Amino acid sequence: MENQSMELVEKEVENTLYQCIDFNIEENYIAMGQEFAKVLALLQEHRLISPALQVITDSEQCLTETRILLESLQEAQRRHASRRKLLTHRHILNVWLRKNQYFQREVLPGFF
Repeated sequence: MENQSMELVEKEVENTLYQCIDFNIEENYIAMGQEFAKVLALLQEHRLISPALQVITDSEQCLTETRILLESLQEAQRRHASRRKLLTHRHILNVWLRKNQYFQREVLPGFF
């Protein structure tokens, strides 16, 4: 994928992450799922993931937040496949949030 396109995807992924963090704090899980679904559609549009949410590109070639999101998607798929459970946006998002340093250092401690 070309550099400019990757930068646009990265910016959108990063904006969605911060929106989802805000929705998580507000416990507005419906809006959080809707925003997250939009970013997954963007990843599909740029051919980073398939319609079945399978990662079809090398995540190492992506910028930071996009790479973390793709790795989170793969990890969430492995977890739920071994448990034979349905994978949801919220499962993927929770893995993604746990991998995000800002969320761990700044937001998560405020929950306790």
